[in-house]
Amino acid sequence: MRVGFMKRIFIVATLFFTALCPLYGYANENHYETIEANLSQVGYFSLGMNGFAGKISEGEVAVIDILKSKNATDIFLRTANNPKATPESKLYAACGLKQLGKLNNNDVKSIFEKEWNDDVSVLKADILRKEKFKHLYFGILNHGCM
Repeated sequence: MRVGFMKRIFIVATLFFTALCPLYGYANENHYETIEANLSQVGYFSLGMNGFAGKISEGEVAVIDILKSKNATDIFLRTANNPKATPESKLYAACGLKQLGKLNNNDVKSIFEKEWNDDVSVLKADILRKEKFKHLYFGILNHGCM
């Protein structure tokens, strides 16, 4: 009789945790939607420890987080194609695509060509300056970001 009771408890617990699994997936996707929205609005491009306090930029943190997603390629492509996304965010998308081995594709290159002549705010050390998108893109293409 004791074994039957334990078996029922096990079945109820299993059903309970199984019911929670879809909720975790939903929350996880919302998490990546928020990160994607934040990434598309970054105002400067910076890699590594920069700024007066020496910290990693919001954009780079977003790229690292998105790389953990099973839909990372789609997220980076959406950011690159988003007409409302900043040129800086598109460079971060290029970093993510390079990390995933997707940047050498000519189809992907054509997405970024629209931004070639845009000026991008770049933070190096604690100096903020403007550089051309094209030069930064080819640096990412040839050397990566991480």
